[in-house]
Amino acid sequence: MSLIEDLPQGWKEYRVSESPSPTWTYRHQYLDVEVSVLGMDADEMNPEADTDLFYSISLQWAADGFGGVEDFFDPVDQITSEANARDWTLALMTQIDNQFVPGDTNYVGRAMRAAEGQQTTSGSSSNFADEPTCPACDAPFFQFRGMDTYEQAQNHFEYMDDEEHEGWDVSIEQA
Repeated sequence: MSLIEDLPQGWKEYRVSESPSPTWTYRHQYLDVEVSVLGMDADEMNPEADTDLFYSISLQWAADGFGGVEDFFDPVDQITSEANARDWTLALMTQIDNQFVPGDTNYVGRAMRAAEGQQTTSGSSSNFADEPTCPACDAPFFQFRGMDTYEQAQNHFEYMDDEEHEGWDVSIEQA
C-alpha cells in the first residue's frame, strides 16, 4: 500500500508499515532529508472526530557534519484524510527541492513555509570552515546523502547539474 504513486523526481519510497499504524517514509535520492507520514488512530487523539485517522508529517535532515534536525510539518488544518496527507507530502517534497540553496541548512524550514503558501526569503550561506565543502559552490557535503564525505560529494555533484559544477569530479580519497 503506497501513499504516493508518482513521487517527484529525486524522491524514493524508503519504508512502508501498516501496523500498528500506517507509516510511509520517503528519502531524497541526493539530499540528506527524509519525510515520514504517520496515520494515528483518531479515537485516541479526538474521539469525537469524524475520521478514522489523523495524519502527521515529520522530517529529518542534516544540519551539520555530525547532527541532524527533526521537526514536524503541521499545516493550519489537521490532516484527516489520506488524500490530504498525500497532497501535503507532495507539496512539501516539491518545495524541498525548490528551496534548496547550497550551503544553507534552512532550506527545509523554507520548504515547510512555502508548502503552506507563506512567503519565504532567499537562503543565506553559513560558515562551515571545519567541514569539507564543494570547490565550485562552497556547499558543505554533509547536506547530501552518504555514509562518508566521498559518498556525500558524489551525491552533491550528481544533484548539482549546472554550469558551475560542470567538469568537477570527486577528488576526495575514498576511505
